[in-house]
Amino acid sequence: MTGTKTGGAYNVLIYTVLILFGLITFIPFYYVLVASLSNPDLISDGELMLLPRGFTLEAYKTLVLNDKFLSAFYVTVARTTLGTLVNLIFQCSFAYALSKKYLPGRKFFMLFIIVTMMFNGGIIPTYLIVKATGLIDTIWALIIPGAISTWNIILLRSFFENVPESLEESARMDGANDIYILITIILPLSMPVIATIALFSAVGHWNSFLDAVIYTNSPNLQVLQIFLRNMVVQLQNIMANGDAVAMNKGVSSLTLRSAAIFASSLPIIMVYPFIQKHFMKGVMLGAVKG
Repeated sequence: MTGTKTGGAYNVLIYTVLILFGLITFIPFYYVLVASLSNPDLISDGELMLLPRGFTLEAYKTLVLNDKFLSAFYVTVARTTLGTLVNLIFQCSFAYALSKKYLPGRKFFMLFIIVTMMFNGGIIPTYLIVKATGLIDTIWALIIPGAISTWNIILLRSFFENVPESLEESARMDGANDIYILITIILPLSMPVIATIALFSAVGHWNSFLDAVIYTNSPNLQVLQIFLRNMVVQLQNIMANGDAVAMNKGVSSLTLRSAAIFASSLPIIMVYPFIQKHFMKGVMLGAVKG
């Protein structure tokens, strides 16, 4: 009985701590949502609000009518979609090859990618390589340099090694090659870990900022993170002048900033519930089989 009571007390403590951490994470996001839906005349920066004051969608209307925001949104969606697809293709194929003990030079290739995880070439050498390959100011400059993640390959390789060899042997007896086995047998069985890696890759591409600053110059390739940075700088200048320009449009710097931040975060938040089941399985499988 004592052990049961102690275990119950620990569970209460753990859940209490988790709830507190969840609230700490949720409150800033909720504040941004409330501020974006509020009348700019009724709120001030840093003020805690539980509900929108003077509900209005003017900030979102202003964003939708902003060509730069829409362009940055489309570029970010394209980069995230294409980048995640490239990540999965390269990493799954590479990890599948490394999971085979009969691969010539398997240890060398594994050591080669592990070294890249411990030592980074640096920003300037990477920029010179991207420039020499003609990728500067193209969307591929945001995708190809980060196409391979050592950690993801190690996780995928560990998972692939635990797939029963009898499945592959049966397929080979029917004349299947490695590519057919990977696509029709290995990948369907690996959906939990693939969903996990896809989520990590998508979030990384969506939130990436530095590579877009370094490798792109054209306004047509501006991503959301750069748009948000530029908007914050411009709105700070507006605030220094009494916020007159923004207020003439029916919005303030606070509501417009909040609307842009919420709108840029919403797509990733909407995707997560659809892959949550696979994501949880992938995390656990990676922890057990890694």
